[in-house]
Amino acid sequence: MRKLVAGAALLLLAACQTTKPIATTQEHSVPPGARTLPLSAIESAIIEAGARRGWRFKHLADGQVRATYTKWPWVAEADVLFSTQSYRIQYVSAKNMERQNDGVERAYNRWVGNFEQDIATKLDEIAARR
Repeated sequence: MRKLVAGAALLLLAACQTTKPIATTQEHSVPPGARTLPLSAIESAIIEAGARRGWRFKHLADGQVRATYTKWPWVAEADVLFSTQSYRIQYVSAKNMERQNDGVERAYNRWVGNFEQDIATKLDEIAARR
C-alpha cells in the first residue's frame, strides 16, 4: 500500500510541474493577401495583435520589434522578426521565470503561443480584406 501511495504522489508531483523547456517558435508565412503590405503595416499588425493581450513594443530595426509582457513578478521578452514574407518570435528573456536546465515557467510558453496565434489571426484578417 505504501508503494502505491508513493507512486501516486510522484505522479501527482510530475503532473503539477510548472517548468517547461523554452518553446521554439516556427517561422510562419505571411498570408498571400498581406504580402504586398509595406513592412510598416506588418509591424503595425503585429503590435495591434499583441497589444490586445497587454504586450508592449519597442521598434528595434526594420523587421524587428521587442515585445514585453509583464505579469508581476514575471517579465517575458521576445523579439518578433518579420518581413513581408514571414515572421517568427524569438526568445530574449523570462525574468523571474527561469528554472533549472534551461526551462521556464509554463506561463511563458502559453503567453508566446497566444501571441503567435494572435499575429496569425490579425494577418489573416488583413489578407481577407484585400
